[in-house]
Amino acid sequence: LRTRSARTVTNFWAPFMRVETLRRYRTPLSLSLVTISCFAFLFGSADSMQMPAPSTGGMNKAISLTPAVLDRVRASLWGIYIGDALAMPTHWYYDQRHLKNTFGEIKGYVAPKEKLPGSIMSLSNTGGGGRGSNQGSIVGDVILKGKKHFWERGGNYFYHRGMAAGENTVEGPITRLITNSMTEKKAFDVDDILAKYIALMTTPDAHNDTYCGTGHRMFFANWAKGKEPRKCPDNDGHNTDALDGLTNLPPVVFFSMMDGQAALTRDSKACVSLFRESDALRKYAPVVASLLVSLVNGTPLREAVENTGGAMGVSVARGVEQSRGQDPMTACYLPSSFPSMLHFAYKYAENPRQALLANTNTGGENVARGAVLGAVLGAGTGMKAWDDELIKGLVRHREIHQEIEAFIGALVALHGGKTAEL
Repeated sequence: LRTRSARTVTNFWAPFMRVETLRRYRTPLSLSLVTISCFAFLFGSADSMQMPAPSTGGMNKAISLTPAVLDRVRASLWGIYIGDALAMPTHWYYDQRHLKNTFGEIKGYVAPKEKLPGSIMSLSNTGGGGRGSNQGSIVGDVILKGKKHFWERGGNYFYHRGMAAGENTVEGPITRLITNSMTEKKAFDVDDILAKYIALMTTPDAHNDTYCGTGHRMFFANWAKGKEPRKCPDNDGHNTDALDGLTNLPPVVFFSMMDGQAALTRDSKACVSLFRESDALRKYAPVVASLLVSLVNGTPLREAVENTGGAMGVSVARGVEQSRGQDPMTACYLPSSFPSMLHFAYKYAENPRQALLANTNTGGENVARGAVLGAVLGAGTGMKAWDDELIKGLVRHREIHQEIEAFIGALVALHGGKTAEL
């Protein structure tokens, strides 16, 4: 980032920053760290945040499966895959100068590079969560079979190397299997989802990703020890309370919303607990559910986003205004990544495609943010949000189309003509 950009961020965030933090504006990476620190400082820790009640943002209304509601549900599901695939090639690029030199300005789906200098995958624990030794064999023998060499020390392989333009990271196929399970079972069946998840993750080449996050590695470290699947979710105390734990949530929200508030809250929390043990995710799940249901029920996008931020004690509108055009780069941790998602949703509410491309070109932890952002934008805009290029540019667009339409059909079969009070 140029000096002018640094001054812009400094002017906006100065009231929230410590003097010693301001002194770190020396490199593109340190600038990104300041941006991360500012979001976390402003919004507080997951434990201290003022979290919205489930009725926040217009959910205190009756909802039924009208054509308009179904159009927004459909668009929200498409948005998950579009946002994920667009951001995939620039995931965890924290040096924006390097990102720009590598890709220029990304305007659509592009394939990733094979290598990324400083790739954290080269430092990650192949036997469990977080950073650590590459002596473990969960990666290579249990999951991501045959891909452990891409995690070698000093290898600097990009997290999603080998994937095609428009292809989804591993969270995409996981979201699809959750959606398909509910369509088939006509229920949110935890055991069926876990069985499908284990089959996906342990079958060679069932997906084309090279990386999976701490939560998944810890789950399978426990599973390899013989634990029952329901007892395998775990937490390393650092990397698990992250935005990627919310990317699979939207289909569960839409499936459960017609059963009322208690079922919606219960199933939302259960969804984020499928693969990770995280109190923070269980706090955020009802927030996301509230926002999505409010949007598909017709609350204007900026109003719903501002309501969500307001219930957390901040004004998203004011933050966007005072950012002076600067979009935030953040890491994956919820106190910074979630409010940054609200920033993009509010700022680019009138142009969902531009929102997802801005997220892509910002770098940092933009894949999980792109998926959640896409779901929010689709829920607030409907299918007009996504043009044919974005839909048909997805590698699996035919399968995704069939699965979304089957899911919509299942919703109508179960709840058509029904009204729920939320």
